[in-house]
Amino acid sequence: MSIELSLYWQSADRLEWYWPGDANIFMGSLEELLDQKQARNLPVCPVRLFLPEYWFSTLELNLPEKTRRLSGQALKFAAEEFLAQDIDSVHLVLKNKPLNGAATVLVTELERFQQVLQTLRVRGLIALEAFNCQDFSIPDNQTHETLLQISEQIVTLSARDQIFKIHPKGFPQWFEMWSQQNQLDPESPILILSANADGVAKSIVSQFEATGIPLQWLVQDVQKLIDWHERAENKKQPGNLITAEFSQQPSNSQYRLWLPALVAGMATFVLWVTLTVLDNQQLTSRIEQTLTASDSVFLQVFGQDKRIQRSLMVREMRTLVAESGNVDGTTEVNALAVLNDLAIASPTFKLEDFRYNRDRKEAYFTLVQEITAEGDAFGLFETLKTGLMGKGYAVEYSANQDKDVFRARFKSVYGGQV
Repeated sequence: MSIELSLYWQSADRLEWYWPGDANIFMGSLEELLDQKQARNLPVCPVRLFLPEYWFSTLELNLPEKTRRLSGQALKFAAEEFLAQDIDSVHLVLKNKPLNGAATVLVTELERFQQVLQTLRVRGLIALEAFNCQDFSIPDNQTHETLLQISEQIVTLSARDQIFKIHPKGFPQWFEMWSQQNQLDPESPILILSANADGVAKSIVSQFEATGIPLQWLVQDVQKLIDWHERAENKKQPGNLITAEFSQQPSNSQYRLWLPALVAGMATFVLWVTLTVLDNQQLTSRIEQTLTASDSVFLQVFGQDKRIQRSLMVREMRTLVAESGNVDGTTEVNALAVLNDLAIASPTFKLEDFRYNRDRKEAYFTLVQEITAEGDAFGLFETLKTGLMGKGYAVEYSANQDKDVFRARFKSVYGGQV
């Protein structure tokens, strides 16, 4: 599935978007974007999403030197002591494979990121890739230790996978303290980019030159969304936020994993229909027996010359029959519907067992994930719980590691309490 739209999201009312092949960048609200999507007759549109740089921070981790890859849970464990907020409230992505124990981790708020993805997904905009836009503002293949991007309103410093934004008036003093704390190489030139050669850029360059700091100053247009799109198209960019747990597109392996569950669901559905028919036949027989007994008692009490309003009794009994497959008379729930709602689960899961109680709308099921599978199992279990709660279920589960798999036993109740 190829990208059909590059989208820079600042808020629902402040978007920039680019349709590959067009000459223009559009700006406006989400509703205006949806109007263009409809005009292009795109029920589903694969999207490359760019997010504001202030949504992100970075961590430098020192790991065991032989580390080559980290599971999601191991990454959380390694990063937890460096974060002030709850580790489960952030989304972590490795920006590079660990090299000699050093790794850079991109950090962003989990709930905000999930809300953006959900807002787009329900409108047919499927984010296949998502990036920090700051990574695309830095020139490709630049090797300078320190990069400054200067505008009239803000100075952005990029160094060692860290990004800082400072007001121009206080920048020289801030930079002096920062460079001392980080022990920058005084012989390593600083790359400065600006859209023009006057104003704030000229003032900062002059101050650097007066202190003898080596510089390389390039005056060039600020890169825009089209540049970001072309760069992402031509090169695999590190730091993609759409990891396994946020995967937006199904794969063949996902269908294979869930095929046994779907077969079991169909078998359960057929069994449910059969039992319902038998229950209704038994109920019909009991209705007739009840009506006959009621007739007998009524005549004994009120006399043989009275007549019972049998039609009213029949109507009430038929109403009960009609509602016999509907627990509360308003919401239709069955095992197949529950299995359909479980399709939001991670494709790395396998369904180990499934049971459903129609009268109580309770589903019991067990999910397992191989230890070697990609993705944090405990985080994915929690993501599934949150997703089911959003669909109207009350959910509880217990999870543990058992030999070579992670296993979670779930209980869900539609519209009720567990």
